[in-house]
Amino acid sequence: MDSYPSEKDLLVALDRCDDLIRACGSGRLSFADFQAEYNDFYWSFALDGHESDQAGQAMLARYASRIAPHQTVAETILAKICSDTDAAHESYRAAGHFGSTEAVARLKLVAECLPGGEA
Repeated sequence: MDSYPSEKDLLVALDRCDDLIRACGSGRLSFADFQAEYNDFYWSFALDGHESDQAGQAMLARYASRIAPHQTVAETILAKICSDTDAAHESYRAAGHFGSTEAVARLKLVAECLPGGEA
């Protein structure tokens, strides 16, 4: 059985999504366009390994440092984003949610840690 994703597909997707993070963090891509193109990459590509066989798990482990920033995006940015309207409400902020401006600022920090450097 072939692993999901294939190594080639994984590397192409990582490069593409690294570029999306850089583009949004630098202001070259709107946050709305980032969300549409990024498409919950970490989860949609099953980078947590839940769909991988033993070979796939080994491949994901080899690229763990490349995958880690995308886990950060999934768990600390996309999981916390809310509409800009809702972000103005104290109850949302108190629950740890934030709007697109904060999301872009956080993406910029992630971009600085990607291979190849800054946003």
